[in-house]
Amino acid sequence: MKTDIFEDMKERVGCENISDLPYRKRAVWEIIKQHSPLDYPKEQLEKFAHYVFGVDYAVIWC
Repeated sequence: MKTDIFEDMKERVGCENISDLPYRKRAVWEIIKQHSPLDYPKEQLEKFAHYVFGVDYAVIWC
């Protein structure tokens, strides 16, 4: 089963659009702390981290 971190976070944070995620960093961060990065492909984690937080994914999940 493939998962999409962008769609998952949009739903979990309660955003209408993925483009709202960078404006809800605190809520996204709280949700990320509860989940394993192994649930998503590394390339997707990298794109998500850059899109929402502006950093490499290793900064967030390591």
